[in-house]
Amino acid sequence: MLETLNIWVDVIGFVVAAGMLFGFIVPHIIGSVITGRVKKHFVDDYWDPLAHRMHDPHNYHYKQPLGPDFKPPVRVWHWINIVSFVILLISGLYIRYPWFEGGREIMRMLHYFFMYIITVNLIFRLVYLYIQGDWGDYLKFDLDDIKQAPSIIKYYMFIGPPYEHKKKFNALQRPTYPAIWALLGLQAISGFIIWNPAIGGPLVSLAGGSADLAAWMRLLHNVNMRIMVLIATIHSYLGIMEDYPVLNVFWFWKDPDLSKYEHDDHHEEQAEAFGLDDEEPASVE
Repeated sequence: MLETLNIWVDVIGFVVAAGMLFGFIVPHIIGSVITGRVKKHFVDDYWDPLAHRMHDPHNYHYKQPLGPDFKPPVRVWHWINIVSFVILLISGLYIRYPWFEGGREIMRMLHYFFMYIITVNLIFRLVYLYIQGDWGDYLKFDLDDIKQAPSIIKYYMFIGPPYEHKKKFNALQRPTYPAIWALLGLQAISGFIIWNPAIGGPLVSLAGGSADLAAWMRLLHNVNMRIMVLIATIHSYLGIMEDYPVLNVFWFWKDPDLSKYEHDDHHEEQAEAFGLDDEEPASVE
Protein backbone atom coordinates (compact mmCIF):
# COMPACT_ATOMS: atom_id res chain seq x y z
CA MET A 1 0.00 0.00 0.00
CA LEU A 2 2.73 2.48 0.97
CA GLU A 3 4.65 1.73 -2.22
CA THR A 4 1.55 2.52 -4.29
CA LEU A 5 0.91 5.71 -2.32
CA ASN A 6 4.49 6.84 -2.84
CA ILE A 7 4.16 6.33 -6.58
CA TRP A 8 0.95 8.36 -6.62
CA VAL A 9 2.60 11.12 -4.59
CA ASP A 10 5.38 11.30 -7.19
CA VAL A 11 2.93 11.38 -10.10
CA ILE A 12 0.55 13.92 -8.54
CA GLY A 13 3.51 16.01 -7.37
CA PHE A 14 4.87 16.18 -10.90
CA VAL A 15 1.45 17.11 -12.32
CA VAL A 16 0.94 19.84 -9.70
CA ALA A 17 4.43 21.25 -10.31
CA ALA A 18 3.82 21.31 -14.07
CA GLY A 19 0.42 22.92 -13.46
CA MET A 20 2.02 25.64 -11.33
CA LEU A 21 4.63 26.34 -13.99
CA PHE A 22 2.46 26.23 -17.11
CA GLY A 23 -0.87 27.15 -15.51
CA PHE A 24 0.25 30.11 -13.43
CA ILE A 25 3.86 31.30 -13.75
CA VAL A 26 4.21 31.18 -17.54
CA PRO A 27 0.75 32.75 -18.18
CA HIS A 28 1.50 35.44 -15.60
CA ILE A 29 4.81 36.26 -17.27
CA ILE A 30 3.12 36.45 -20.68
CA GLY A 31 0.33 38.61 -19.24
CA SER A 32 2.87 40.88 -17.56
CA VAL A 33 4.66 41.39 -20.88
CA ILE A 34 1.49 41.97 -22.91
CA THR A 35 -0.01 44.44 -20.43
CA GLY A 36 3.26 46.33 -20.08
CA ARG A 37 3.72 45.45 -16.44
CA VAL A 38 7.21 44.02 -17.04
CA LYS A 39 8.27 47.21 -18.80
CA LYS A 40 6.69 49.35 -16.10
CA HIS A 41 8.45 47.48 -13.31
CA PHE A 42 11.82 46.43 -14.69
CA VAL A 43 12.47 49.02 -17.43
CA ASP A 44 10.72 52.17 -16.16
CA ASP A 45 11.38 51.12 -12.54
CA TYR A 46 7.92 52.25 -11.43
CA TRP A 47 6.29 50.18 -8.68
CA ASP A 48 2.75 50.87 -7.50
CA PRO A 49 3.34 49.77 -3.87
CA LEU A 50 6.05 52.44 -3.54
CA ALA A 51 3.87 55.06 -5.20
CA HIS A 52 1.06 54.23 -2.81
CA ARG A 53 3.45 54.49 0.11
CA MET A 54 4.50 57.97 -0.98
CA HIS A 55 0.95 59.26 -1.35
CA ASP A 56 -0.81 57.70 1.60
CA PRO A 57 0.96 59.26 4.62
CA HIS A 58 -1.86 58.23 6.94
CA ASN A 59 -0.93 54.55 6.73
CA TYR A 60 2.78 54.76 5.89
CA HIS A 61 5.86 56.60 7.18
CA TYR A 62 5.91 59.23 4.45
CA LYS A 63 9.28 59.68 2.68
CA GLN A 64 11.02 57.42 5.19
CA PRO A 65 13.31 54.54 4.03
CA LEU A 66 11.84 51.06 3.98
CA GLY A 67 14.79 49.41 5.72
CA PRO A 68 13.65 50.04 9.34
CA ASP A 69 10.40 48.18 8.57
CA PHE A 70 12.39 44.95 8.47
CA LYS A 71 14.23 44.08 11.67
CA PRO A 72 17.74 42.53 11.31
CA PRO A 73 16.81 39.32 13.23
CA VAL A 74 13.95 38.68 10.77
CA ARG A 75 16.26 39.24 7.80
CA VAL A 76 18.88 36.89 9.24
CA TRP A 77 16.16 34.32 9.92
CA HIS A 78 15.10 34.45 6.27
CA TRP A 79 18.65 34.03 5.00
CA ILE A 80 19.28 31.02 7.26
CA ASN A 81 15.89 29.62 6.32
CA ILE A 82 16.33 29.88 2.55
CA VAL A 83 19.87 28.45 2.59
CA SER A 84 18.79 25.57 4.85
CA PHE A 85 15.64 24.98 2.80
CA VAL A 86 17.57 24.72 -0.48
CA ILE A 87 20.20 22.36 0.95
CA LEU A 88 17.53 20.21 2.59
CA LEU A 89 15.57 20.09 -0.67
CA ILE A 90 18.57 19.07 -2.78
CA SER A 91 19.88 16.54 -0.27
CA GLY A 92 16.39 15.14 0.36
CA LEU A 93 15.72 14.70 -3.36
CA TYR A 94 19.06 12.94 -3.72
CA ILE A 95 18.29 10.57 -0.85
CA ARG A 96 14.99 9.70 -2.53
CA TYR A 97 16.18 9.79 -6.15
CA PRO A 98 20.01 9.37 -6.16
CA TRP A 99 21.27 10.74 -9.48
CA PHE A 100 24.94 9.87 -8.96
CA GLU A 101 26.79 7.19 -7.02
CA GLY A 102 28.70 7.58 -3.79
CA GLY A 103 26.93 10.62 -2.39
CA ARG A 104 24.30 9.11 -0.14
CA GLU A 105 26.29 9.30 3.09
CA ILE A 106 27.35 12.91 2.54
CA MET A 107 23.83 13.91 1.58
CA ARG A 108 22.41 12.24 4.69
CA MET A 109 24.90 14.11 6.90
CA LEU A 110 24.01 17.40 5.23
CA HIS A 111 20.31 16.66 5.55
CA TYR A 112 20.52 15.84 9.26
CA PHE A 113 22.77 18.83 10.01
CA PHE A 114 20.50 21.37 8.34
CA MET A 115 17.48 19.64 9.83
CA TYR A 116 18.72 20.86 13.21
CA ILE A 117 19.59 24.32 11.83
CA ILE A 118 16.18 24.96 10.28
CA THR A 119 14.35 23.61 13.35
CA VAL A 120 16.26 25.88 15.75
CA ASN A 121 15.74 28.73 13.30
CA LEU A 122 11.97 28.16 13.30
CA ILE A 123 11.87 28.13 17.12
CA PHE A 124 13.85 31.38 17.16
CA ARG A 125 11.40 32.99 14.71
CA LEU A 126 8.36 32.07 16.77
CA VAL A 127 9.99 33.24 20.00
CA TYR A 128 11.01 36.52 18.35
CA LEU A 129 7.48 36.96 17.00
CA TYR A 130 6.16 36.60 20.54
CA ILE A 131 8.76 38.99 21.99
CA GLN A 132 8.13 41.65 19.35
CA GLY A 133 4.38 41.35 19.68
CA ASP A 134 3.83 41.91 15.95
CA TRP A 135 1.98 38.64 15.44
CA GLY A 136 -0.97 40.62 14.09
CA ASP A 137 1.02 41.47 10.94
CA TYR A 138 1.05 37.75 10.13
CA LEU A 139 -1.88 36.12 11.90
CA LYS A 140 -4.65 38.71 12.19
CA PHE A 141 -7.42 38.71 9.58
CA ASP A 142 -10.54 40.86 9.50
CA LEU A 143 -13.43 41.94 7.29
CA ASP A 144 -11.22 44.36 5.36
CA ASP A 145 -9.08 41.44 4.20
CA ILE A 146 -12.13 39.64 2.83
CA LYS A 147 -13.27 42.81 1.06
CA GLN A 148 -9.84 43.45 -0.41
CA ALA A 149 -9.16 39.89 -1.64
CA PRO A 150 -11.20 40.25 -4.89
CA SER A 151 -9.29 43.40 -5.92
CA ILE A 152 -5.97 41.61 -5.33
CA ILE A 153 -7.08 38.64 -7.42
CA LYS A 154 -8.29 40.94 -10.22
CA TYR A 155 -4.93 42.73 -10.26
CA TYR A 156 -3.00 39.46 -10.55
CA MET A 157 -5.38 38.35 -13.32
CA PHE A 158 -4.78 41.64 -15.20
CA ILE A 159 -8.44 42.65 -15.05
CA GLY A 160 -8.16 45.27 -12.31
CA PRO A 161 -6.05 48.27 -11.25
CA PRO A 162 -3.30 48.13 -8.61
CA TYR A 163 -4.86 47.26 -5.28
CA GLU A 164 -4.58 49.45 -2.20
CA HIS A 165 -1.80 48.45 0.21
CA LYS A 166 -3.57 48.89 3.53
CA LYS A 167 -1.36 46.67 5.69
CA LYS A 168 2.20 45.38 5.83
CA PHE A 169 1.16 42.26 3.89
CA ASN A 170 -1.83 41.93 1.61
CA ALA A 171 -4.74 39.62 2.38
CA LEU A 172 -3.48 36.82 0.12
CA GLN A 173 0.20 37.17 1.04
CA ARG A 174 -0.26 37.11 4.80
CA PRO A 175 -1.43 33.47 5.14
CA THR A 176 1.80 32.35 3.45
CA TYR A 177 3.87 32.98 6.57
CA PRO A 178 1.91 30.98 9.18
CA ALA A 179 1.39 28.26 6.55
CA ILE A 180 5.14 27.92 5.99
CA TRP A 181 5.80 27.94 9.75
CA ALA A 182 3.23 25.18 10.29
CA LEU A 183 4.59 23.13 7.39
CA LEU A 184 8.17 23.55 8.62
CA GLY A 185 7.06 22.34 12.04
CA LEU A 186 5.37 19.29 10.53
CA GLN A 187 8.43 18.61 8.38
CA ALA A 188 10.69 18.78 11.44
CA ILE A 189 8.50 16.40 13.43
CA SER A 190 8.22 13.85 10.62
CA GLY A 191 11.95 14.16 9.89
CA PHE A 192 12.98 13.50 13.49
CA ILE A 193 10.65 10.49 13.65
CA ILE A 194 12.18 9.10 10.44
CA TRP A 195 15.61 9.56 12.01
CA ASN A 196 14.53 7.92 15.30
CA PRO A 197 11.03 6.34 15.25
CA ALA A 198 11.09 5.93 19.05
CA ILE A 199 10.43 9.67 19.27
CA GLY A 200 6.93 8.90 17.95
CA GLY A 201 5.95 7.33 21.27
CA PRO A 202 2.45 5.81 21.00
CA LEU A 203 2.50 6.30 17.24
CA VAL A 204 4.93 3.37 16.99
CA SER A 205 2.38 0.81 18.14
CA LEU A 206 -0.41 2.58 16.27
CA ALA A 207 1.55 2.28 12.99
CA GLY A 208 2.45 -1.35 13.63
CA GLY A 209 6.09 -0.92 14.58
CA SER A 210 9.07 1.38 14.17
CA ALA A 211 9.74 0.48 10.54
CA ASP A 212 6.11 1.07 9.54
CA LEU A 213 5.97 4.38 11.42
CA ALA A 214 9.16 5.55 9.68
CA ALA A 215 7.65 4.55 6.32
CA TRP A 216 4.45 6.52 6.96
CA MET A 217 6.50 9.51 8.12
CA ARG A 218 8.55 9.35 4.90
CA LEU A 219 5.32 9.56 2.92
CA LEU A 220 4.13 12.52 5.00
CA HIS A 221 7.59 14.12 4.69
CA ASN A 222 7.44 13.77 0.91
CA VAL A 223 3.93 15.23 0.57
CA ASN A 224 4.70 18.09 2.95
CA MET A 225 7.91 18.94 1.07
CA ARG A 226 6.03 19.28 -2.19
CA ILE A 227 3.44 21.58 -0.62
CA MET A 228 6.18 23.79 0.84
CA VAL A 229 8.00 24.01 -2.49
CA LEU A 230 4.75 24.96 -4.21
CA ILE A 231 3.95 27.75 -1.73
CA ALA A 232 7.54 29.03 -1.56
CA THR A 233 7.85 29.12 -5.36
CA ILE A 234 4.66 31.13 -5.89
CA HIS A 235 5.51 33.40 -2.95
CA SER A 236 9.02 34.09 -4.28
CA TYR A 237 7.88 34.56 -7.87
CA LEU A 238 5.21 37.13 -6.99
CA GLY A 239 7.63 38.90 -4.66
CA ILE A 240 10.08 39.37 -7.54
CA MET A 241 7.52 40.28 -10.19
CA GLU A 242 5.27 42.55 -8.16
CA ASP A 243 7.30 43.94 -5.26
CA TYR A 244 10.99 43.60 -6.11
CA PRO A 245 12.17 46.90 -4.55
CA VAL A 246 10.83 45.83 -1.16
CA LEU A 247 12.38 42.40 -1.68
CA ASN A 248 15.66 44.12 -2.46
CA VAL A 249 15.43 46.09 0.77
CA PHE A 250 14.64 42.99 2.77
CA TRP A 251 17.34 40.74 1.34
CA PHE A 252 20.13 43.17 0.47
CA TRP A 253 19.49 46.31 2.59
CA LYS A 254 19.14 48.47 -0.57
CA ASP A 255 16.49 51.16 -0.19
CA PRO A 256 14.88 52.36 -3.46
CA ASP A 257 14.85 55.94 -4.70
CA LEU A 258 11.46 57.25 -3.59
CA SER A 259 11.94 60.74 -5.03
CA LYS A 260 10.53 59.72 -8.42
CA TYR A 261 7.12 59.21 -6.82
CA GLU A 262 6.90 62.66 -5.24
CA HIS A 263 5.67 64.87 -8.06
CA ASP A 264 2.02 65.73 -8.66
CA ASP A 265 1.45 63.53 -11.71
CA HIS A 266 2.25 60.41 -9.72
CA HIS A 267 0.16 61.66 -6.84
CA GLU A 268 -2.87 62.17 -9.07
CA GLU A 269 -2.41 58.79 -10.76
CA GLN A 270 -2.25 56.98 -7.43
CA ALA A 271 -5.15 58.96 -5.95
CA GLU A 272 -7.29 57.92 -8.90
CA ALA A 273 -6.10 54.30 -8.90
CA PHE A 274 -6.54 53.76 -5.16
CA GLY A 275 -9.49 56.06 -4.53
CA LEU A 276 -7.49 58.28 -2.20
CA ASP A 277 -8.35 61.87 -1.49
CA ASP A 278 -6.56 64.10 -3.97
CA GLU A 279 -4.81 66.18 -1.37
CA GLU A 280 -1.19 67.07 -0.77
CA PRO A 281 0.24 64.48 1.65
CA ALA A 282 1.74 65.84 4.81
CA SER A 283 5.10 64.65 6.02
CA VAL A 284 5.37 62.58 9.14
CA GLU A 285 7.77 63.82 11.75
